[in-house]
Amino acid sequence: MDFIVLHAISPKPSLFCLTARRAKLAGFLCATALVPAQTVLAQSVNPLDNGPTRIGSFETGNMYDAGTLELNVGARQTSPSDRAGTGNQNYHGGGSYAFTDRFALGLELQNYIDPVGGPIDGFPGVGPERIPQLETNQIALWGKYQLYKDDRWAIAALGSAEVFTKMQTDLWGSWFRPQSNVTIGALKMPITYTLNPKWQFHLTPGIALGPDEIDGGQFYGNMITMGAGVSYRPHPRLALFGTVESPLNAENTIASSGEWVTEPVWTAGGRYNVTPRVAFEGYVTNGFGISPATSTWAFWPDGDHVMVGGRLIYTPGDKRDESYRTLSLPTTQPQLNAQQDGFTLGSAATLEPGLLRTDLWYGSDNNAGASINFSPDRDVELQFIFEQFSDNTTADANLVPTTHVRYMIGPKLRLMDQNNGNPFSLAGRMLYGRQISSSSQKVGVFFTDLTANYKARNGFSFTASPKIAAWGSTELVGLGMGIGYNFGNGLELMAEATPIGRDGSETTWAAGARYHLGQSGFSVDAQATNAIGRHGIGSMIAQDDTRFALTLSKTFDISGAKFW
Repeated sequence: MDFIVLHAISPKPSLFCLTARRAKLAGFLCATALVPAQTVLAQSVNPLDNGPTRIGSFETGNMYDAGTLELNVGARQTSPSDRAGTGNQNYHGGGSYAFTDRFALGLELQNYIDPVGGPIDGFPGVGPERIPQLETNQIALWGKYQLYKDDRWAIAALGSAEVFTKMQTDLWGSWFRPQSNVTIGALKMPITYTLNPKWQFHLTPGIALGPDEIDGGQFYGNMITMGAGVSYRPHPRLALFGTVESPLNAENTIASSGEWVTEPVWTAGGRYNVTPRVAFEGYVTNGFGISPATSTWAFWPDGDHVMVGGRLIYTPGDKRDESYRTLSLPTTQPQLNAQQDGFTLGSAATLEPGLLRTDLWYGSDNNAGASINFSPDRDVELQFIFEQFSDNTTADANLVPTTHVRYMIGPKLRLMDQNNGNPFSLAGRMLYGRQISSSSQKVGVFFTDLTANYKARNGFSFTASPKIAAWGSTELVGLGMGIGYNFGNGLELMAEATPIGRDGSETTWAAGARYHLGQSGFSVDAQATNAIGRHGIGSMIAQDDTRFALTLSKTFDISGAKFW
């Protein structure tokens, strides 16, 4: 590495001397900006600490190191206020594996079953506004190869082969003639320039391939595309980004007038590393697709509907750091016990990595359920819940989405941990649920909460938890508050209350006791409550009559079987 040494010639150097030295220094800085620096831009052992390989659906020139496995799941949707219901959702998931530092293969899955964003002239639709319906299932296989890499430039080539295994809509053909095996693809050459460890600039030319028409209806055909983007990392755990991508020779969306038009697809958002292995990406966009070939499809009609997207990214591996915090002390039994959710409020703790907990409960008014909670890594927990809400007729029927068995699934992410130096514990959770029964409409419900917990030294704990739930045109907000006391012998007492606003107005409450049977992993709790359910929106809907319920829980250590 070159060094510049400036020697003071006199206490008061001449203006000419200062100017000359500044000119030399400026020349040196310009030269180092153009010549790759070999030691300045060091890569982290944690893939998520480095430059993004993909921003939403926008490809960059960055690659993961050899042996990196990435798994991701997410969704993007329109605002529920745009139309009746909880909006239009495009669900997606997939992953990739880097076989070498220069070659990776990936798979993406997409599912969309909803009307589009508004009515389109010339096309039949559903509902009073006659909005065209669209149902698609898509699989995309892609490969990426790095053509060139130094500490400033990264250039890659990407190719994808994609297929719509199902496409049913009046936009292309007829609803009564659903299409299958519609093949599309893409070729792209993403280029990334690294200005410094915080700033990267991206340019991505490409070609999207597809048929010109489907069943007599105009389709996207072959499009020459160009994209540009920027990513900025103001903090080692936070990255902000913005991109724009557009076809140069074709139209990429259908206007409300029924004509095909061109509308650039833009994305703006950020990514936060919850742990060195787990990140959450949130963004807004007007784009529909997540795959390489659909990244330039603007949402219909007109491409002016804003979609909010979220994606959970996981890069497992023993070579990654476990946490950004110092984890020096082993977890105590009371701390393990506190990783269990309350009666109607969640816990701000997450299960230890490799632990799995199962819950079974039954209560009056036919409320019953089961859940499986699993922690694949530090500070993250995946929850799978099956529940049948109370069928008590004193609950407001306009608020209850269904009394049939329904599932809920989603992640819980711990953002702060009182056991490891933070003043209190904090976790966020998102659950999406839908009715399982096929005998009636399958009602979907979105639920999210943020749970903060403070444990005092005298055995008391205090919890605050803002909540939001929505289904159809119904929206509920609440602020859960809880207090608990731990006797230190496995017995806990808990009391919870959640005032409700928006479409609901009745406070839900629960109170009871929980007993942990030593270190066996078993616990049992008994509660009285007026909530129609234990989880999600059920914890926010009250009935007039008091219910009673029992829960049996068991925690298993399956860390010996882990593959991460």
